[in-house]
Amino acid sequence: MDGRIADPAEGAGVALVVAGAALFGTLGIFGEAARLVGLSTATLLGVRFLAATAILWGYLARRPGSARLGGRTLAVELGLGLVYGVMSVAYFESLAWLSAGVAALVLFTYPVQVTLVSAAVLDEPVTVPKAVALLSALGGVALVAATGGDGVRVAVAGLALVGVASLAYTVYSTATRVVVETVSPLVHTAHVFLGVTVVVLGYGVVTGSLAAPATRADWLLIAGITLVGTLLPMVLFTAGLARIPASTASIVSTSEPLTTVVLGVALLGEPLTASVLGGGLLILASVVVASPAVERTLCDRLGSGVIG
Repeated sequence: MDGRIADPAEGAGVALVVAGAALFGTLGIFGEAARLVGLSTATLLGVRFLAATAILWGYLARRPGSARLGGRTLAVELGLGLVYGVMSVAYFESLAWLSAGVAALVLFTYPVQVTLVSAAVLDEPVTVPKAVALLSALGGVALVAATGGDGVRVAVAGLALVGVASLAYTVYSTATRVVVETVSPLVHTAHVFLGVTVVVLGYGVVTGSLAAPATRADWLLIAGITLVGTLLPMVLFTAGLARIPASTASIVSTSEPLTTVVLGVALLGEPLTASVLGGGLLILASVVVASPAVERTLCDRLGSGVIG
């Protein structure tokens, strides 16, 4: 302990990030509900991002010049939108083969991947905590993947899709770390949403699965995923991130897949088996150990903790 008095702003920041992560955790539930009522992935995501993009740009239009970007930065932002769009489509399509909780848990191996990719790209040392985190993540995914006989929907196609989603999110997160150093989070998100919208609408056109929402249930799902699963959590997470370090936020946001699992059990009747629970705990443990703050603490106690 260094004797510092706790900063109320940090406590508020943690609370905001937890709330944002919990709301992001509803995405899998909305995806499952859309599948049950026959609403296609392309329609759900296409209208979701069209609405979210319109709302964000409507807000930014009230601040003339605030969203103006240079040509190179604009190209990077739109490219990140394409990557995020691939992640969104792959994740939601995986729900045809995976339970919402399983999909969320496997997707949430991406923080460990981000840590390893950052180490390779930035020439950071591979430490004992990073190695332990990787093994824990792989063990957790293997345990979750082995639950098909326990009444949980798990299939190779679904795991492959959510694996693609996790890799795409790794690329997106790693690049975003650099971009937001010069671009505000809201402007960044608004431009990314443009690229995402192009991907999901293009996917719908190519697959012939894009259609106008036809029922009240369709519109309620789209309104819910736009407000509860997209805009509100983005605002909460951004506000929290302004109050606490990014490393702290990454640890706190591990509550997201737990929200999906709990809601899947409570609302969709998905079974909570020992293997899913154990695999989820291993994955979350890997994310915590791989976070910069915990890694530094462990390395200090180990001496250097550097492998090789």
